[in-house]
Amino acid sequence: MWPAAETIPWSALSAQEREVLGPFQDRWETLSPERQQRLRRGAARWRNLDEAQRQQFEQRYEKWKALTPQQRQEIRRHFQRFRALPPSEQQRILSARKRFRNLPPAERQRLLEKFRDMTPEQRQRLQRELRRKRRQRLERLRRGNAPPGAGGQQSQSE
Repeated sequence: MWPAAETIPWSALSAQEREVLGPFQDRWETLSPERQQRLRRGAARWRNLDEAQRQQFEQRYEKWKALTPQQRQEIRRHFQRFRALPPSEQQRILSARKRFRNLPPAERQRLLEKFRDMTPEQRQRLQRELRRKRRQRLERLRRGNAPPGAGGQQSQSE
């Protein structure tokens, strides 16, 4: 692998890398070394994906391209805030997202509509209540007398 501070000549890329990175060939030499390295890592990941994963990625990329610059910037800000969180908080959020995604579609839609219909004040109240319940649940777990099935996960009614 080339040092991050050096530009990587197009001719130094493997045939597989050139195939994946073909859309960048015309401007490859003008890209920063850091950008070239990121693209090479992405090409390596791409080669390791199976066909279903590649299709899923392409669908997500099409959705990303359809976003406005403002929407993309907002997503980047959210991602940066997420990355700044402690790992335990990141894991909590990912677990909650997974639980939500595993709900039946009709239940997910019902919850989304319910949240969408709330006023900002109602949303803040809900968030405070969920935080309070989470603290109570964690305290019960610490004391060793958690109710059955409390294993640190929120119930669907929360």
